[in-house]
Amino acid sequence: MNRFSYGIIVGSLSGASWGLNTVIISFIMMASIFLPYSENIFITALVGAFLHDLFSAIWLILNLIREKKISQLLRPFKSKIGIFLIIGAILGGPVGMAGYLLGTKYIGAAYASSFSALYPALGTVLSAIILKEKINMRMKIGVVVSGIGILLLSYSPMDLSIYPHYMLGIFFSLFCVLGWALECVIASYSMKYGEVDSSVAICIRQIISAIFYGMIVIPFVSGYPLVRDIFNTNIIFLFIGTALVGSLSYLFWYKAIDLIGAPRGMSLNITYIVWTMIFSKLILNTDLNFQFVIASIIIFIGIVMIAGDIKKMLNIKE
Repeated sequence: MNRFSYGIIVGSLSGASWGLNTVIISFIMMASIFLPYSENIFITALVGAFLHDLFSAIWLILNLIREKKISQLLRPFKSKIGIFLIIGAILGGPVGMAGYLLGTKYIGAAYASSFSALYPALGTVLSAIILKEKINMRMKIGVVVSGIGILLLSYSPMDLSIYPHYMLGIFFSLFCVLGWALECVIASYSMKYGEVDSSVAICIRQIISAIFYGMIVIPFVSGYPLVRDIFNTNIIFLFIGTALVGSLSYLFWYKAIDLIGAPRGMSLNITYIVWTMIFSKLILNTDLNFQFVIASIIIFIGIVMIAGDIKKMLNIKE
């Protein structure tokens, strides 16, 4: 199997595994322990993100030990690449998540998710500008097509009059898009020019994210009482389990970025929106409507256009 084909496969797996991870997290967040905090989505969501990234960091450290790469963990910090990885971790983790949650507060989940799903488009532009990655016309059209499909999939009509500060919601949602897009570009740069192994890069990302959450975000939202309560229940084992699934998704995602570049890696990862609905149907028995089918077809067409050369993927020679 050639490098390109492998990148397409792991990129697709990153989307599928993150879709499964999202459904499991949604199931966990319905537990009764979160009911006293039901009026404050920020505490529950941020505590969930903190525990997920904390246990994900532990899983990824164990993975480095398994791969005998643990000695490489501090190597990037001997140069400026380490600083880039720290910035990328903060932008993609706490900053991106904060933007998404604030967007949800001020404009609602439907619109916030629609805007946030546009990060591959911005990431593609930034990759072309910063990393000088070649983006041909087919890929540009593919980004637009998949973006339209994602907007159709996540959009639902809503009366914006119930959100008097909806412009603020748009701002925070776009802030989230910027954070996630920059993380991908920074990760790609670090692996391409800093020669950082993808499994090392994502491990550093999760460690920094967990530290930032634990030392700044969670104390700021007074979330440690909830953290303590979760550790005193069996719910903690569900967090440990879903963090394993999330860690696999992160490994696949960063590997895809390393193999086939940020634009393709991001576009394949964003298919988690489709996979989330599929796993929701299989696990939670939620309904799939006609809008989902049409949007999924549009997204698939866009992804094929971005992924590009089918002959190259199948290793077919002219």
